Amino acid sequence: MMLKDLTARDLMRTNVISVHPDEKVAAIDLIMVRKSLGGVPIVENDQVVGIVTSRDIMSSRLRTSIAGMPVESIMTKNPITVGPHDSIKKILGLMISHGIERIPVTENNTLVGLVEEETVLSAIHRKILAK
Repeated sequence: MMLKDLTARDLMRTNVISVHPDEKVAAIDLIMVRKSLGGVPIVENDQVVGIVTSRDIMSSRLRTSIAGMPVESIMTKNPITVGPHDSIKKILGLMISHGIERIPVTENNTLVGLVEEETVLSAIHRKILAK
């Protein structure tokens, strides 16, 4: 398969841990640390309503005590998402233009995966080495 033919479905991780907007920041922070996650999608009624990253938690922690707050108070609302058939070109373009490291993959507005910057770069690297 050519690099240009790769899609979100080829690049996404499907065993995605997601959380509800009402979850407390401290609980999510603990999950992210234990599972070595840089971010998690926020899902309500099967819809991706936000995303929170370790960077969001750290920067919010500098401003106020956030441990008991719901994650919806610090999450990025209405995050950029892609569909399973969106190309690596589109995904990489979104990551670069918006300065993001992970993009939820949705199908019929339901979370089906997560594409992370490291996976995209690894795919590009493998294709370059294969030439």
